[in-house]
Amino acid sequence: MIPTAEDGALIRRHQSFFKQHTNEILTGFYDVVLSDTATREYISESERAMRENTLRGWYEVSILGQFDEHYWKWQVLVGIVHVKHNIPNAAMLGMWGWMVNFLQQRLLAELPVEEALAVLQVLQKLQTTVCALVVESFILTQQEAIRQASGLRPTIMERFIQIEINSLLKQGRAHLACAEDVAA
Repeated sequence: MIPTAEDGALIRRHQSFFKQHTNEILTGFYDVVLSDTATREYISESERAMRENTLRGWYEVSILGQFDEHYWKWQVLVGIVHVKHNIPNAAMLGMWGWMVNFLQQRLLAELPVEEALAVLQVLQKLQTTVCALVVESFILTQQEAIRQASGLRPTIMERFIQIEINSLLKQGRAHLACAEDVAA
């Protein structure tokens, strides 16, 4: 699912399409983000302009279609930035879905169907790869920060995580069993 050089070339061939929708995607993105009351509590209007500018930079680099090692390392860094700014993975994944949907509607309206579908396929590959890198980076960054702050060795840290995961699984299964009993 990693975009190829050919995929990047296809994105570059449609630069005018992507550029034409830049402002709309930025405004729409943050309109959706800020429609959530919890989000509005930690993103002020003055911050919105700064965040839109950051998203603009990310979007402009991404639509260049230069999907090389540097680009992928940059996406890993995005995961670390998301930890710093407390951006949940669920929010990032949801907003990626919003962006692809936004672009899909316009691609299908403005390009021949075959070409629109080819570009969409690249966007879906890009979405899959970027999301995987950002989510993994986010999780590993949090774990590493906790490990360093606690001074725990990696093996001990992993053991503590497994103990807690097993406990959560047990609780979840018990909760589901109770729900099934109530439903019956």
